[in-house]
Amino acid sequence: MYEINISAVASALMNHGKVESVYRIGSVTAPGISDLDMFVVFKDGTSTVHDPLRKLDEQGHYLFVHRLFGASYSHFQKAVGLTQFHNYRLIGGSESRSEGHLSPADDTLVKIQTALEFMIKMFMVMNFQKVYRIIKVRAFLLESRAMEYDLEYLGVKSGPLFDVVQEIINLRKRWFLSENNYLKIDDLFDRFYIHLLAFLEDILLKEKFYTPHLTSGRFVKNVRWAMSEKLSISKRGIPLPSFLAGIFHRKYFNMMNKVTGFSVRLPLSPDPPAILEQRFLLLKEMAVYNKKHIPEFMPPGSSLNIT
Repeated sequence: MYEINISAVASALMNHGKVESVYRIGSVTAPGISDLDMFVVFKDGTSTVHDPLRKLDEQGHYLFVHRLFGASYSHFQKAVGLTQFHNYRLIGGSESRSEGHLSPADDTLVKIQTALEFMIKMFMVMNFQKVYRIIKVRAFLLESRAMEYDLEYLGVKSGPLFDVVQEIINLRKRWFLSENNYLKIDDLFDRFYIHLLAFLEDILLKEKFYTPHLTSGRFVKNVRWAMSEKLSISKRGIPLPSFLAGIFHRKYFNMMNKVTGFSVRLPLSPDPPAILEQRFLLLKEMAVYNKKHIPEFMPPGSSLNIT
């Protein structure tokens, strides 16, 4: 079912006539759990509201968890190396990638920043779910797999967080072999959260987490952040009764976001080195461009809204 949907979306994009390249990114390591990601490179100056995902059936929408990534050709050329996507495979059009242009030192800075952004976002999202008393199981399994790359970027090859990530990845591979695998999620979620919190408390004192000359802001509408000596998170607002989750299902999570807010305080450095300054500016420029010219495609931005 994966290849059929990949081919259908790639064909729709190439037939549109405004696309330079279509890449598949990532890999399917746990069929039925894994999602699909694509990156579409548009010809410079292109404007379109075309969205090839609209015509997919229910199965197709299950595989494509979010919108496709997209960028103009010129932006894509600049973004290679700064966005840290992996496993690019050209499935339509011509090759648009340029040779890597980052020095080893700059590449390390980008990888550390990328990893910290993802980990802080996951810490934040897991707090949502703990407060709301809802675990988004598939998202948890997907993001735990992504965490493996972030640990690699940080040079982590052992330890409690590494071990629980490997445990979750192994569960993903066996997910459909036993109906009882659902019973393991609560324990894995709790242990993952404990080890992630401990890891972040430690790593944020060893590695610098940069912002674009900001000491406070919002990650998302209901989450404020500010500089502090150590990591913490607090909640404001009154959660809705949990029984409403059984009535409103997916809407319950969005309802809770509207009545519940969070404040994250964490160590940070508001003066980024040149390569990260370049990255922040490019991601912001791409976000503005996409909103105006290719609004159905996500720019390859930061995991956190700090640009």
